[in-house]
Amino acid sequence: MSSIESLREAVLRKAREEAERILASAQESARRILEEARERKKAIIEAERSRVVSELDYEARVAEAKVRARLIVSKARREVVDRAVSKAMEILDNLSPDVRSTSLKNLLEEAVEEVERSLGRTSRLVVYVSEKDAQLARRVASEVARLRGVELELRTSEISGGVVVEDPEGRVRVDNSFDSRISVLASRLSRGFAKEVIL
Repeated sequence: MSSIESLREAVLRKAREEAERILASAQESARRILEEARERKKAIIEAERSRVVSELDYEARVAEAKVRARLIVSKARREVVDRAVSKAMEILDNLSPDVRSTSLKNLLEEAVEEVERSLGRTSRLVVYVSEKDAQLARRVASEVARLRGVELELRTSEISGGVVVEDPEGRVRVDNSFDSRISVLASRLSRGFAKEVIL
């Protein structure tokens, strides 16, 4: 082999070695760049996952707090209504005989009028009163019967006060008992609370 060929062979070998070294270095650089990109991507994904989890945890805690607040407010509202009902029943139970008599008369006249509005003029109605009001109711019923021109049959019932009036056949019944009236007021009070905006 001639020296030129040897030289050429040496230059080619040297060039191949240099090319292989450059290729190996480039492959190593590419591998490192890809690994760094994977690590950055992994860090970005983990940071985003942590942020989303943190936001979800915050939203869950806010939602839980709102539910607890609604329950507390609802319980407080029920307690207010219950106390109002209890106080009203206590006041009604302790009415003086004069006031109780006036109340019975007004409730009875209103109930008789309501029954007659539904059925037309009637000759006889059944009136339910509490055991406690039976004696007062006799006087009141005779006065209302005379004024309205209707026979009123008194019966006692398990009501706290007031009157329940119905026609003898039971087609129309008007409940003007204290229990019924208080129940209506409690319902209105509860609905009034419900209209308020809550969290």
